[in-house]
Amino acid sequence: MKIELGLMMLLCLLPFLVIMFLVLYPKKWRKRKYIFGVRNRDEFKTEETEKSVDEIVQKIRRMALVIYSALSILAVAMLLIPNQTLMLLFFTIYVFVIIFVCMLPYVKGNSEIKSLKRELGIKAKGVKIADLRSINASHALNMPMLLIPNILTVVCMIFALLYDFNLIGFAANNILQGSYAASISVGSFLFVAVLFVMIAKMMDSMRNEVISEESDVNINYNRAKKKIWSDTWIQLSWINTITAVVSIVAIMNYWTQSFIVAMSITYIIAVIVVMVLLARNTSLLNKSYDFKSVYDDDDDAWIYGLFYYNPSDKRLNVEKRDGMGTTINMAHPVGKVFTVVIALVMLGSVGSIIWAAALDFTALDVRVENGYVICHQLRDDYVIPIDEIKEVSLVDSIDEIKPVRIAGVQTEKVYKGQYSIVGEKKAKLFMNPKVDEYIKIKTDKTTYIINGNSETETHDIFDAIEIQ
Repeated sequence: MKIELGLMMLLCLLPFLVIMFLVLYPKKWRKRKYIFGVRNRDEFKTEETEKSVDEIVQKIRRMALVIYSALSILAVAMLLIPNQTLMLLFFTIYVFVIIFVCMLPYVKGNSEIKSLKRELGIKAKGVKIADLRSINASHALNMPMLLIPNILTVVCMIFALLYDFNLIGFAANNILQGSYAASISVGSFLFVAVLFVMIAKMMDSMRNEVISEESDVNINYNRAKKKIWSDTWIQLSWINTITAVVSIVAIMNYWTQSFIVAMSITYIIAVIVVMVLLARNTSLLNKSYDFKSVYDDDDDAWIYGLFYYNPSDKRLNVEKRDGMGTTINMAHPVGKVFTVVIALVMLGSVGSIIWAAALDFTALDVRVENGYVICHQLRDDYVIPIDEIKEVSLVDSIDEIKPVRIAGVQTEKVYKGQYSIVGEKKAKLFMNPKVDEYIKIKTDKTTYIINGNSETETHDIFDAIEIQ
């Protein structure tokens, strides 16, 4: 499972690095709208200045190539980490590191192009020019086509709830029915579906970009750009819906870890293909238009060409200068809240992985004392009164219960939390999966599956419970 997880992470990261490099550090800059986040302009294309821009672009591109190559080699090297949880921790930290490190050449390029702009005596006018005729004229979102796959996801969610509430059933293996594994799985896809619709609508309603003195040119350009994004959201929605359907069918037939990995890899590949098509179509669109004139010189509102901070702009989201999609206006009140939330989510992601790693490297401690079975790992997870135990048994094969996690921790050394097992829709596990024997404890309310750090320790715990 460790190798599959590592390969899945690589499948996400390496294409991301390649696409990021090609988008942010193109070899040819003359037909681009922006050069490292600075608006391209006629003054950069004069004979003398053009040579200086060429030198900056090529120097920054070489620097980026070295950094991206090193990061790619490091990603492959992390497959050699022997522990699965430790590998996941390093990959998580690695993701945040590359977000920072990959942008260092871009930041330097932004600084040098702005410096060149100052040398040429070009000053931001601070004037926003809007084409009033075309400002709200371009919309391309095909809402019916976007809603069809997402409505199917809602139907899939209803089906999952009926399945988990035992209102519908099948002759197939129903081990997970009633465990809410289906509802939780499809619910995550439904959440993504709602996000897709919201973001698609928001992007389609964005104010048109003014690239020409002719309104028709502005209208056609913005409509074409929004059409590309509309097609992208529809494609992503279908990928999301198909995966939701496949997941619930798999759950009803008892999915395996290998199937989960295969489904995840297929999902990632499909998303990568869609994003590559998006980047290609956007590039072809921009190459077909002329961006000679500067209608909105707001370079100074872009910090390093990456972060938009403009108190005079009332928009919450604006199109990124390089890359794909939109970013928030950090000067907007809601934008400030989003910035804080994103920072907290990033910290929380790293914190959760560190917590999982701490669990993986902390031995389970199961002891019987003062009339209780205490399951402890960093804290008391379960305290089971012995007088509430109705049945206790020692089982010698973990393969018989086929645990499937619903909520909790699952690493190479720890299964802890709520799981679905053979014969029980919901059970609480506290066990080391490397130890084949386990103790099954049944109370009126809950079934517990526990063991020690060895078979001998597990036997001792079982004997202690029986004596009491």
